[in-house]
Amino acid sequence: MRVVCILAILLSFSDAEPILSFLTDGENKTSTSLENKDQKLDDLSILRQMINQETVIRLALVKNVHALVNDVILMKKSLAASEARVNGQLQTIDALNIQLNSLQQENNELKNSSSISEARIMELETKLQSVNENYGTLHDKLNVIQKDSDDKRREMYNKTHSVLDDIKIEVRYLSVTLLDFKESTETENESRDKKYEELERYFTNSFEELKAKIVQNKLNLTNNKVLIQNLDDSQSDIRETFTEILSRTVTKFETQLKTSEYEQLKLSSAVASLEVANMNLSRLNCDKSNHHAFTAGISTRNADWTGGTLVFPVVIYSVGTGYNPSTGIFTAPTAGTYVFYVSVQSAHQKYIYLDIVLNGSSKVRAMAWYRSGSSISIYQTGTNLVILHLQTGDRVWVKRAFGTGYYSDSAPVTTFSGFKLY
Repeated sequence: MRVVCILAILLSFSDAEPILSFLTDGENKTSTSLENKDQKLDDLSILRQMINQETVIRLALVKNVHALVNDVILMKKSLAASEARVNGQLQTIDALNIQLNSLQQENNELKNSSSISEARIMELETKLQSVNENYGTLHDKLNVIQKDSDDKRREMYNKTHSVLDDIKIEVRYLSVTLLDFKESTETENESRDKKYEELERYFTNSFEELKAKIVQNKLNLTNNKVLIQNLDDSQSDIRETFTEILSRTVTKFETQLKTSEYEQLKLSSAVASLEVANMNLSRLNCDKSNHHAFTAGISTRNADWTGGTLVFPVVIYSVGTGYNPSTGIFTAPTAGTYVFYVSVQSAHQKYIYLDIVLNGSSKVRAMAWYRSGSSISIYQTGTNLVILHLQTGDRVWVKRAFGTGYYSDSAPVTTFSGFKLY
């Protein structure tokens, strides 16, 4: 590059040489000397054109090489990112395979359990099918990612191959041009030496200009360094962004894994509950005389009711003895653990608090609460449930604590239920 710059400066001074010669000693020139100068100018023009052609070819070659290097770097980054994603997906598939094997083992154990748990096992099989579908979906996504990675790799290979072919063609063309240039240079060495002697006079005068151009080149080099630093910063940002996305993906898969483990724990808990319920039902079926359960309701509404004990006269279901629909009181026929539930709906824009009472002592409260002042037609529902251990003869009923009125219908809305647990 330095030789090219010097040659350009020398050529610029060579253009000025005829004018200077004309001003200094033009009177002594003959027609023969003018023809010699014209020949020299033609030679210099040819040399300038050849140098310019070589410079253009060199610049194009450098530009193509830089583009090829950038494409190779991008291809390496893309391949690394694809491999990282594929490794993450493979790890996830291994984890899902382990979970699937575990769930299949639990499914086999559940199939060997009692026939009463068969409905729950069917639900578990449905969930296992859903897991298999998720596994299939994940496998399809992995195939898609692998296909995209292969396509990108193939595309980068084709692009690189094409660029290399172009570079080879340009190198061949440059070689031919350089050979031609060498031949023409050898034929003009003698005349060029003479021209160099003439140009040496101008080189001393142009030294300051050359220094200025060197300073400008240094400034350009500094600017290029700044651009390279900016490029490094942008690559760092892209790397941080990719790392963040990868971390988010890993976190998402970890969350899904924890959710799957939590679902598995819930299934195990549900199976254990079914087994306990099965044992309780089996024990209760062995002693039908110990069954006591009822559900009673009210088929009419009363917006102004302010009584004490709320009577539920409509018996919806009753087995065994204990509940009296006339008084609304349940009397325990046998000792044991009982469950009681009350549901009440308030009257229009009113509130009502009902307590479940054991032998006159309030245990829990259902609140159908409403704040006054609204013009909206509003009803509120209050519910509550209590588990009590009763002795034979203990009494349980529902009484009003606060409020006025209740709402019900022919299909009872306000109800009272109870049954013996064991």
